[in-house]
This record gives sequence, C-alpha cells and structure tokens, in this order.
Amino acid sequence: MARRFLTALSFPQRLQESTVSTTNTTRIRRRRKWTILAGAAILACTAVTLATVGSSTLRSKATQIQLVNDTGALALVAQEVIDGRTRLHFKNISAKDLNGFVLGLPNLRQVEIDTSTGDRVIVPGEVQDIEIPEPLPTIRILAVMYADGSLEGDQITVAELRDRRSALKVELKRILGLVVAEAQSSDIPGAVDRLESAMSKLSSRAVDGETRQANALRVAQGDVANVLKVMRYRQERNAHLNQRELIRELKERIERRIAGL
Repeated sequence: MARRFLTALSFPQRLQESTVSTTNTTRIRRRRKWTILAGAAILACTAVTLATVGSSTLRSKATQIQLVNDTGALALVAQEVIDGRTRLHFKNISAKDLNGFVLGLPNLRQVEIDTSTGDRVIVPGEVQDIEIPEPLPTIRILAVMYADGSLEGDQITVAELRDRRSALKVELKRILGLVVAEAQSSDIPGAVDRLESAMSKLSSRAVDGETRQANALRVAQGDVANVLKVMRYRQERNAHLNQRELIRELKERIERRIAGL
C-alpha cells in the first residue's frame, strides 16, 4: 500500500519531466527547422549571386568594328562579342537572292560564306549570322555572290571568285554527267554506291595537283560526297524511299548550284 502511495506521489514529477522533455524536443525541432530554412535561404542567395556573376561574365559586349563595304548588297546590321568571339549579323539589302559573300579580316585573311553548298540562298531582307573566333577591330565586305551567277565587289576579289567558281562549275558538270547516267539507268538499286565509286575515280585534267582546277575537283567531290552520305542515311532510316527519286533530287540540286555559280 505504501509503495502504491509513493508511486502516486511520484507521478506528477514524471509528468513534469515528460512535459519538459517534449517541450525541449519541440524546441530542438523548431531550431533545426529554422536552421534548415536559413541554410536553404543562404544557398538560394548564393546561387542567385553566382548566376548574376556568371551572366555578367557571359553577357555580350557591344563593339564598334570599323567597316569598309565594297558592295551595295550587304549591310552589317549588328555586332557583338561573346567570350572573345565576334558574332556578326549581315542583312541582304539588295533586290536579288545571294548565295555567298567574302569578308576581309585583319592580316590579309579572308572568310568566304558559300550557301550554294547547302542548296540555299539568302533572300532579300534575310539576315545571315556568322561567328569569328576572335575580336575584330576592322572588317571589310569584299564581295557578294548573287544566285543568278553574277558578282559584285572589289575587282581583285571578284576576279578570283569568278575563276574559282568557273573551275568548280566545270567539275560539277562532270559529276552531273555521272548522276544523269545513273538516273537513266534501269539498274537503279545500288546507284549511290556506284556514284561514289565513279566520282572517286575522276581525276583532275591539270598536271599540277595544286592548280585551281584540281582544287575545284576536290571541292566538288567533297560537296557531292556529303550529299550522298545524307542520301544513304535517309535510305537506312526509310527502306521504302524511292532511289530513283533520290537520284533525281541530286541531279536537280547540282543543276541549281551550277546555275548559281
């Protein structure tokens, strides 16, 4: 009986200890919760700060390149430098389609953009973007190439372009003859393989392998070989593609390019 009485007397103390323990646990949990929230806030602020610093580092900087323009067909409408690389935006301000242009860079370097390789033109009003892997103090628009085969710009550059494009046209016509023969053949399966083989056997008519005509042959072979690779990939993805239709598309594509040179 006495033991029960003592136990009853000790109950309030145990209840108080339990209450204190629960209160302490609640406080600890709240303290942890606020610690976690504070840590998350610090991390969020740090992320925002880093993002701000990063964006300011990668932010494009306006530049003022000294421009000389030998044409009336192309205009430099925007320029920016991003991480030391110069991005230029050129607009076709002529009334005709363009299929290329030549830029003069410092130290007598040149950059030639030829969209005829990709069977594409730069229509009037269209903007063509290019990127140069360095800052540029000056730039010169030396020449433009129209899709009708005409040229405009610096006389020396235009003369060099005319010679190169004339040589390229000759080699493309030789390859076109191979394509036409395949298009007219009744044995159309395997046409891509036969074209690649026949084209690789074409030899330059020039004695010196570094002459303009030899270079033109290498360019023509390389460009058409890339198109044939795309044709082969399309065939692999779709076995029902009509090979004769693919050869016809190739023929028309080469004809368009010849007309634009």
